Amino acid sequence: MSSTDSINALLGGVSVVRRIEFECEPRTGRCTLQLELVDDDLRPTQRRVLRAEGVTNWSVAELGGGVTQLCDLHASDVGELQHDRVRYLLEERERGALRLWCAHLSVNDAPLDP
Repeated sequence: MSSTDSINALLGGVSVVRRIEFECEPRTGRCTLQLELVDDDLRPTQRRVLRAEGVTNWSVAELGGGVTQLCDLHASDVGELQHDRVRYLLEERERGALRLWCAHLSVNDAPLDP
């Protein structure tokens, strides 16, 4: 299984946004996006944290208000395009609410808050 297959499998069960954090290191200009996603807004049973490092061309549209969801969030390996320091494309394919290019991408299970 490729790394994007693993990432997409983990993203499949979670779409409700709990937290979005975007950091930019002023000295290097290197940007990182972290998304905390759960499977249900009222009684979550799964929580995953997506981390994208070396983010470029981040675009966000129509987020916020009520339950914020990123449905059909999908990672693609675009290393063959040979863009400088870009390996992945992450995009929300249902509404185009989020799209970015990045050098490193990971998704990890995280414990639920008590």
